[in-house]
Amino acid sequence: GYWLWKDAYEAPEIAQVLFMRRFGSAILSQSGTLRAALGMIARVADLVPTHTRRSEESQALQQLSTPLPFAFIATRAAGMLADDIILEPSAGTGMLACFGAVARSRLVLNDYADTRADLLKAVFPEAPVTRFDAAHIHDWLDAAIRPTVIVMNPPFSVGAHVEGRVTDAAWRHLTSAFARLAPGGRLVAITGANLSPDNPGWRDGFLRLQAEGYLAFSAAIAGRVYARHGTTVETRLTGIDKIPATDPDQLVTSRGVAPDLETLLDWIMDIPPRSPS
Repeated sequence: GYWLWKDAYEAPEIAQVLFMRRFGSAILSQSGTLRAALGMIARVADLVPTHTRRSEESQALQQLSTPLPFAFIATRAAGMLADDIILEPSAGTGMLACFGAVARSRLVLNDYADTRADLLKAVFPEAPVTRFDAAHIHDWLDAAIRPTVIVMNPPFSVGAHVEGRVTDAAWRHLTSAFARLAPGGRLVAITGANLSPDNPGWRDGFLRLQAEGYLAFSAAIAGRVYARHGTTVETRLTGIDKIPATDPDQLVTSRGVAPDLETLLDWIMDIPPRSPS
């Protein structure tokens, strides 16, 4: 009972994180283009085994780590800079956080699961690591921490200590994190594909959010991106700047469904630059 079969999935994810911490800067500087860098990162990700089993904890907490190439695109959309304070509220094994380390940003990490929080402490010894329920991260996090960038891949439909499906789980995580984001900062979230400004069920929520923030980008991506991580569900990449919208009643239109990561990478190049503030 010293180890679990789930560790066989965690270990290659940690290996990828350590690899990017060591070689990420060289990959980005020597690849020439973002597409070339994505290709190199994808080749690393293709070496890991496919997740074919799910532990009780994985199901209860909906632990689906971000595939490394998708994490690269999400963090590029965030526009990380060396002087940023980056919060990842559901950091998992650090697949998103490792690109913040490559950018030499200051990291603030949180994960509710004890094992994953311990892994984060080992892999990112320079970063504070907390174990809060990220659906309430703004309420629990030290008030002095004001992140300028938030990257997140929250549970889509489960809540801590809640039985059954929680339809607004991702929205709770997103809005709590957004409340903590510093003015002028950027939040980039990976959610289920249905959490869209085009979805009538979420439109009013996005409109209320635009009193404080500007919805800069929204696009879904085909489910095969997550195939090696044990699912083929479509996901969505959403970018929000904490700058009041010029017209709060006008929401950005979703770009549709990107068939592959290369297309999504091309699409994020159209995201407006981050605010100088």
